[in-house]
Amino acid sequence: MPVIEPGSWVHPGSKPDWSEIGTIGRFAVSVDGGRFDRHHHDDHEIWFITEGKGKVLVDGGERYVQSGDIVLTQAGDTHDIVEVYETIRGFFTETGLPAGGRVGHLHANDDDAAGHVVTALPLPADFPTRA
Repeated sequence: MPVIEPGSWVHPGSKPDWSEIGTIGRFAVSVDGGRFDRHHHDDHEIWFITEGKGKVLVDGGERYVQSGDIVLTQAGDTHDIVEVYETIRGFFTETGLPAGGRVGHLHANDDDAAGHVVTALPLPADFPTRA
């Protein structure tokens, strides 16, 4: 399985035997009614933002993200995409499950599991610019 098609992701039940990662795949949250769910994992997760601008909840606080950013989340830490200013697209990977670890998005409650519409807003004046 050298190529992952859009809309699919690799997880412990589908990954190559030689792979040590837990999961890998793509995500997107559109400014046209995108949805996301507040969640955590039993392993660490890394996002690479390839396109767009927004605000995420990570490491107990909200932070702006944009194309080129890498978001690091420790196992057990709740994370979410809370606002989008431009459609966000990216890749995610989980580092590998600990013994007895659960796969995928884990939720604190049913409301978090149901997900939410991510608010689309104009770019805030304090959004960081890059040269």
